[in-house]
Amino acid sequence: MAPQGEALRTERLILRRWRPEDQEAMAAINSDPAVTEFLNGRMDAAETAAFLDRTRKHWAEHGFGHWAVEPLDGPLAGELIGFVGVAYPGYLPELAARPELGWRLAAPSWGKGYATEAALAARDDAFGRLGLGELISIVHPENERSRRVTTKVGMTIERQIPNPALGRDIDVWQVDAPGV
Repeated sequence: MAPQGEALRTERLILRRWRPEDQEAMAAINSDPAVTEFLNGRMDAAETAAFLDRTRKHWAEHGFGHWAVEPLDGPLAGELIGFVGVAYPGYLPELAARPELGWRLAAPSWGKGYATEAALAARDDAFGRLGLGELISIVHPENERSRRVTTKVGMTIERQIPNPALGRDIDVWQVDAPGV
């Protein structure tokens, strides 16, 4: 799972940098009510374009960010199924200085272990190549799928904080780098 140029490769996935042609597929993912059920809301095409622009700027400024994710084989091979990666969560000022491991995958890719596989690769890259000392994840308390992923990547709940966009408290999960 070591970085290979502009990508990370796992047994079944490629985590790669974003391409212009990814915007349409990501807009479809961001507008799916099942995908966005526990997020701050659905995004339209313009909001997705702004998200991808912020993602590219984050990569340019920090040398890391959200990776575009594609399966290497099976019925979804070569299709963008979402993102996984590490970025600073500027949308929550209280946590904006802490690197967040986050993910968002298309509903047809759920239940296959892709989120966990990609999150483990991104976690290992963050602790290895990037030398980060900790990661957090911000998860809606009722989002059982994401809670399972955080547990599988070794995180535990640190605390809850208010999310003004949702009007409720959300869980902050945390894991330290090995040896920290």
